[in-house]
Amino acid sequence: MSKLDTLRRGLDLFPGEKDPEPARSLDALRADARRRLARESASAAVICASIVALSVLAVTESLPALRGSTLSSSFLSGALMGLFCVAGVVSVRQIAALRRALADERELRRYYARENDELTAHMEREVARTFVRAIPALAVVAIFAGALVSFEAMAAVAATLVFLSLALLAIKLSYRARFHAGAEGDAGLE
Repeated sequence: MSKLDTLRRGLDLFPGEKDPEPARSLDALRADARRRLARESASAAVICASIVALSVLAVTESLPALRGSTLSSSFLSGALMGLFCVAGVVSVRQIAALRRALADERELRRYYARENDELTAHMEREVARTFVRAIPALAVVAIFAGALVSFEAMAAVAATLVFLSLALLAIKLSYRARFHAGAEGDAGLE
């Protein structure tokens, strides 16, 4: 078994959503699509609730970070609103694709063919690697841009970058531990 196969088997983040096998039945693909649709719908609901809550907090000026200058308050609320809106659009787009796939058998097969395309997966991995390598340069630019707005904006950007770096490290360590556990399990079977 190759390292890639071991990695794919060991990194089961969503147990009900493994890549469909070629011989997988249409009913199994539909059930998987329904699970994904439920998860995406819940995600969209949380994003919408977050947008409404952020809007209410911004209008009533109840968010503690928005008590600074008007410029920094506008920057922070605008940045957060933009992030939530982008996440919402991505989630709604995924929901629409899943609904189309559930409505038509051919579209369902196309959806899973796109999801499991090796070229697309390779490109996504390369984009992710490039982005991770560019994070230090992007961090400097983001902190500098935040400093041009205000000290609060710079501090918010720096805190976000620290959080994202720690999350990236935790994900990387989790993947590494799962890969090693899967490789050890496969070595014991041979």
